[in-house]
Amino acid sequence: MRPDQLAWRIPHILLRVLPALLLLTSAAWAAPPTLSLDVHLDPDRGTIGGELSVDLPAGDHRFRLAAGLEPTQARIGDHDPQAIHAAGDRYRIHLPEAGTLQLAWQGELPSDTRGFLAPDGGFLPPDAGWYPRFDGLEVFLLRLQLRVPEGQRAVATGSLVDESLSQAGYRSSVYEHPRIDAIVVATGPWQERQVEANGVRVRTLFPESLDEAHASTYLEHAAEYLAMFSERAGPYPYQSFTIAASPMPVGFAFPGFTLLGERVIPLPFIPRTSLAHELMHSWWGTGVRVDYATGNWSEALTTFMADYHLDELHGRDRETRYRWLLDLAALPPELDRPLVSFRGGNQGAARIVGYNRGALMFHMLREDIGAADFDAGARLLRDRHLFDEAGWNDLARAFSDAAGRDLRPFFTTWTGRPGLPELALHSVSQGEDADQWTLTGVIEQVQSEPPWPLRVPVAIDTRDGPQRSLVTLDERQSTFSIDLPAPATAVTVDPDFELLRRVSNPPPILRTASLHPDTRLIATQDGLEPFARAILDRSPERAEAFQADAPLLVIGSTRDVADWMTRTGIPEPAPGIAQRGHARMWTLPDTRTAVVSADNATGLQNITRMLRHHGHRSFLVLDTDGRTQEAGVWETESDPLRANLPSVAP
Repeated sequence: MRPDQLAWRIPHILLRVLPALLLLTSAAWAAPPTLSLDVHLDPDRGTIGGELSVDLPAGDHRFRLAAGLEPTQARIGDHDPQAIHAAGDRYRIHLPEAGTLQLAWQGELPSDTRGFLAPDGGFLPPDAGWYPRFDGLEVFLLRLQLRVPEGQRAVATGSLVDESLSQAGYRSSVYEHPRIDAIVVATGPWQERQVEANGVRVRTLFPESLDEAHASTYLEHAAEYLAMFSERAGPYPYQSFTIAASPMPVGFAFPGFTLLGERVIPLPFIPRTSLAHELMHSWWGTGVRVDYATGNWSEALTTFMADYHLDELHGRDRETRYRWLLDLAALPPELDRPLVSFRGGNQGAARIVGYNRGALMFHMLREDIGAADFDAGARLLRDRHLFDEAGWNDLARAFSDAAGRDLRPFFTTWTGRPGLPELALHSVSQGEDADQWTLTGVIEQVQSEPPWPLRVPVAIDTRDGPQRSLVTLDERQSTFSIDLPAPATAVTVDPDFELLRRVSNPPPILRTASLHPDTRLIATQDGLEPFARAILDRSPERAEAFQADAPLLVIGSTRDVADWMTRTGIPEPAPGIAQRGHARMWTLPDTRTAVVSADNATGLQNITRMLRHHGHRSFLVLDTDGRTQEAGVWETESDPLRANLPSVAP
């Protein structure tokens, strides 16, 4: 061990030994004030009433409360201070002494806020102003009691610690959180089912029809994911986990619960995929909160440790990595951003950068340091920053300490630079010396930007079987020399798409056209604006011109699109693709053109609704019921990172 390695190893060892002590000390330094709320919600009337209790110093204080709601009474010690309306949703109150302020409020939530409260479901995010939010109260220990009438249930931020039903028919539930910065509540006419998994109370809150058909499936998958994720990322941060239904078409993760749209819940892939993603956010995003000023890392880590982990378990990991690289290849240069610039957004370019690029970066990190040290780094991150904020630098420190070496240069490079490396393979040859074969060649980074630090996987097919090697490529190019027990027949660089890199000559996918800001949207007939807007959110034009190098998306009926293609001389990339199924989308190789057509309006409605989930495809064919009949990516004729060697006589 070198002296510089020892210098890094010492704090690494200390931090492994003392994490609990450090956490206790940190908590003692930053014990938050307690915020207690007793809230009564009436979804039938859309009304809210509550009382808040919090310790505050003497002096002037300001808080926000939505229009339609108003403070009704305040009490501190022997005083009844008045809450004065300042402007808009702003109030001020003067406290003559320090102590526990009790503040009551009530009213009807206005319809122009982000929140709503209705018999079929309610959603009360903090920025809806449904409870008084005091300036300067950035984090607090929460104790929240919610009361709703018979036939309704409520779920809120934190752990469910108590639940009861009063003689008057009101259901009361108590939620607690040790350190939080905002409160979210959802309500609905729900049925409850629950199981215990790993000591955690796991619940579904679904309307009756969804409860009967889907609750058991969601509970089963949630219990499986809890055990899986707790082993890798550390103990689940809360005492309960609730999956609640919402009339909104959403998939939201909050501390202790996730909110899924009622139309989303029946989709068969949701409990097998999206549920895992939302549950993993209990660790990354709601358990360890994001320091957004330094960039949003949580979607990348969540995607890698949840979605991608499931892909690995089902043998789809190589396919997923290839899809991510095709998405990155389709990203126009003007939309490319460094990972550290990602703040949020789960569609288009934002998703490609924040989710896909970030997840593949974490795959590269795990390949570098090993799975055991990667999971140890995740647990360190959780232990050090649970219920507090963390930024990219905190992730770099956690994984560095777990691996026992400084990984800050890795994080700085792969989160701070836009663009990607592009690889080339050339000058490949082999020779024999004393019954041993030596394969040589050059791997080069051919992008115009400076080189990236890479450890490049190389796969060699030999007469006696496959061989694998790693080539360090920190400079513009590297000459490799690999000893083999038998002659090689072929060599391939990064055959399994392990690296963040620019794919050379990628097949076109839908995003090749849909992501580009200059894409022209052409309708082959009138009356297609609603369908066109569903794809690109803009009005279509009527045009005959076609340019292979210009981004273009064409939409129309099956017959009109076929006629348009004949007039413009566009060939079909596969025989009969323009008439397959009931509705279809395909791209044209060697162009940035995508075509969408269907036999009737129902088919167009089905295909445009599905396309948001198939941007990574080169073609998609649906049947008359809107189900996927065919889907895939065009195969490329050659791989520029593969070299076939002349055969050698035995």
